[in-house]
Amino acid sequence: MDATSTSSITELGGKYVLDRSCSAGQGATTNVTGGAGSIFMVQIDNEANSTASYLKIRDNASATPGTTSANGAGTPHFSFKAPAYKKITYAIPGGAAFTAGLSMWCATSTAVGNQTDPSSAVIVKLICS
Repeated sequence: MDATSTSSITELGGKYVLDRSCSAGQGATTNVTGGAGSIFMVQIDNEANSTASYLKIRDNASATPGTTSANGAGTPHFSFKAPAYKKITYAIPGGAAFTAGLSMWCATSTAVGNQTDPSSAVIVKLICS
């Protein structure tokens, strides 16, 4: 697992998750939060890529990006776009609740089941409770 997590960083959220090489081709980074909570901030650094990248997050302790069945293990509950050559931050006032833990991956398409990795590393940061 390339993601790291710490606790008690701000009043906003107690968990900081950092994934320096978010990808889909090697599978999802699983259960990065270790359980239920809320997402308050998502930052995606796609500055190294000439095409958009999509962060997909599933409320589950595991996920399979290649699963294409409707509501299957590869269907994300949250999806965020990072334009080419950009770093973007999404703030979620009040937070978005999740119940099982978060598993995440990055791909070049919003299509469920897409496992095409961005050509360069995408860096993802989350602040959660």
